[in-house]
Amino acid sequence: MQAGRSSRIARRMVIATIVGVTLLSPGASAASSATLPPVLLVHGFRGSPGAFDTMAARLARGGRVVYAIALPGQDNLINARAIRAFAAAHHLRRVDVVAHSMGGLSSRWFVKYLRGKISVGHYVSLGTPHYGLWATCPAPLDYGGQMCPNGDFLRTLNSRDDTPGTTRYTSIFSADDGLVPASSSRLDGGACLIRDRGVTHGGLLSDTRVYQQVVDSLDGRCPRAFD
Repeated sequence: MQAGRSSRIARRMVIATIVGVTLLSPGASAASSATLPPVLLVHGFRGSPGAFDTMAARLARGGRVVYAIALPGQDNLINARAIRAFAAAHHLRRVDVVAHSMGGLSSRWFVKYLRGKISVGHYVSLGTPHYGLWATCPAPLDYGGQMCPNGDFLRTLNSRDDTPGTTRYTSIFSADDGLVPASSSRLDGGACLIRDRGVTHGGLLSDTRVYQQVVDSLDGRCPRAFD
């Protein structure tokens, strides 16, 4: 039964543009999906929209319209502009954002500096190094180097309030991430910070408990961490 349902969901996946996909649950009515903002799913470094397949299907079954965006490269500034262009091309006036790893930095730049009149209700990051990774400092700026903690990109992104405006910010991260230390996943503004255990960096995308935390965050709650 589950396999058949997954197959039906897969058949309902529609390619929206060359930079994203839209997924709408077969059981979601127009009325229910209209009351919830679309969710932009933003992958991480050298990732792809497919990284969010599991979460996208779950969100769609919950009645949400989902756009999994394919970022053009590894430059956060260019990626942020691509997110803005995607939202504009799809006439999205209000959105929620769920981003993994470095995609959380591209997304946060979009929210802080480029969203214009687009209303971003909720921003949820999964294992994002908001305050950087020292190991990335030797890398080219357009290939991971923007994640250097003392670089211009992060200094600008984190200047003044790192969670500005009316957007509700949530950072979900794991003490057992393996790539991004929990200390780097903080947000010093008015964010909800959730430090889990027992989940790897990639596992944040498919863990059922993390998924429920994402849903709770999108619903305006600050979930509890799990051990």
